[in-house]
Amino acid sequence: MLPSFSRQIRPGRLLLMLGALLLASCGSSTPPPAPVAPVEEISLGQQADEIESLLDRAADSPTPQAAAYRLEAVELLLEAGAVERAQRTLGDVGAVGTLEPALQIRAALAGARIALEREDANAALRALLVPAANNIASLSAPNQIALRELRADALFLDGQYLAAVRERVQLTPLLTDADKIGNNNLIWEILSTAPLSVTLAPDLNPDSYELRGWLELLRIVSSNQSDVQTQLDSMRRWRNTWTQHSAINQWPAPLQLLTEIWERRPRQIALVLPVQEPLGKAISEGFLSAYYDALARGRSVPEVKIYDTSFQPEPLILYDQAVDDGVELIIGPLLKDAVRRMQRSSRPMPVPTLALNYGDPDGGSPFDLFQFGLAPEDEIMQAADTAWKAGHRNAAVLTPGGGDYQRIQDTFVNYWTSLGGQIVAIDTFGDTRDYSPVVKRVFSIDASEARAARIRNLVPRENVQFVPRRRQDVDFIFLLANPNEGRQIKPTLAFNFADDVPVYAMPSIYDGGTNPAANRDLNNVIFNDAPWVLDGTDPLKPSVVQTWSAASGPIQRLRAMGVDAYRLYLRMEQMRAFPYTRVSGATGTLYYRPDGGIHRQLRNAIIVNGEANVLSD
Repeated sequence: MLPSFSRQIRPGRLLLMLGALLLASCGSSTPPPAPVAPVEEISLGQQADEIESLLDRAADSPTPQAAAYRLEAVELLLEAGAVERAQRTLGDVGAVGTLEPALQIRAALAGARIALEREDANAALRALLVPAANNIASLSAPNQIALRELRADALFLDGQYLAAVRERVQLTPLLTDADKIGNNNLIWEILSTAPLSVTLAPDLNPDSYELRGWLELLRIVSSNQSDVQTQLDSMRRWRNTWTQHSAINQWPAPLQLLTEIWERRPRQIALVLPVQEPLGKAISEGFLSAYYDALARGRSVPEVKIYDTSFQPEPLILYDQAVDDGVELIIGPLLKDAVRRMQRSSRPMPVPTLALNYGDPDGGSPFDLFQFGLAPEDEIMQAADTAWKAGHRNAAVLTPGGGDYQRIQDTFVNYWTSLGGQIVAIDTFGDTRDYSPVVKRVFSIDASEARAARIRNLVPRENVQFVPRRRQDVDFIFLLANPNEGRQIKPTLAFNFADDVPVYAMPSIYDGGTNPAANRDLNNVIFNDAPWVLDGTDPLKPSVVQTWSAASGPIQRLRAMGVDAYRLYLRMEQMRAFPYTRVSGATGTLYYRPDGGIHRQLRNAIIVNGEANVLSD
């Protein structure tokens, strides 16, 4: 059914939004601090006496029997969660390779479990390299299962995704039908977590029917993420082809849940947005483009009611009206304060709700409240991660001045130092055409010039030759600037002997490719941005460009947000139930966090000859 409007929408004037400020106002979310590992304080309970008895017997027994007693104690300690004591006791067993084969296997399994508890994948894999495990097929079925499961877990932790899948594929014939379901779920989790560039590489040569079937299922699911109905149709065709596959009778849990979500999908949804204001107008353009595209392709679509909150100081009044009107799902509101107030509710949301902003990061989230927006924190942390992986450790930070930008500056500084990096310079700039003073301050060139001036006052001028020297401890610059500012700052860096210093910027540096000639001044700037802006491969983008007026980078990003808002409404429950689920969206690769937020992993790009070139993972 076509969208119906709860009130007439008057045409609004689309304002050009430059820089990251308006995007920042659209969303904000700070990641929670990393948990501190507690000191081991384990109560062994009823097993305490048995463990002490085993260790006493080990002390009074010859080596082979002592090793058996100690290994049994290690296994009981691991069951109780006493990892540190288990490791100490395992160390008392002695050289594992000298034990009889059965004890070697037990020691190897215990050592791998201890290493995995400590998230040390390499140690776990080394622990399993014992002579008795060289011919796994000769072992008992329980030992084969235990060895392959631990190897799979260690390989997954180590990022060796395909090797981990192969281990679990080889497990399949050893398992009962009930255990196969759990193993298949773990296979799908590994495949869903791995980069598609690894699992779907064109030169990949799967070595078994089972693995080929898994990779084909992954391919069809990944290539149809923008359309749940098409995805489910493709899955049914897969099932008709791979009739001997282990997943034929039971889909992996995330896919099974998706089929159930589709069967009970909402028939009526509401869009609660200020469609006459610039941000809301751009988001609604993207949302309606995705909606009408699905309708034109014969897809099953819900009825959409639009509740216009333009110039409304209290958007939750219209939210409540949508609930009273009987809608089954709501997308919106947009205002951050409204999301904060929804967070404070002690009851579940009256209907599933995808708020188009983020509330407070520590504000909790009622059940069925999902939050999605263009949070600058996602962009900041990705820029920092990219610089860190490139080997940089000392950062200079350069942003506009003012309170709104201070939050972005603080977020970068806090995250960068949490990685172990150093901030060696930090400065701000204002509304100016001359960025030399700030660049000179960042690189201490002004101090070098001041020293030269003092020397000239002491010695005859004709005897002084001066070449400014910049500080050498800046590995890279983290820059927040709009395109016009960036086009002046980058050449100023070159003029001040800092052309070789890498610049990592936020999406605001790029205008969406509308001016390659001017953007040549941004050459070699590395930044992250939405796939919608960077690569143009989304099949919906050509019709959006044709339907709506030409748009700057910020408007394009907001339209992409609207596209994702439509595509997410059937995905939210699946993403919450299985947080490893990744959805390839117009704004980035989308994933769910426990705080109820749906966040983005953007694409990295570098500007070459004034145009953005997407960087590989």
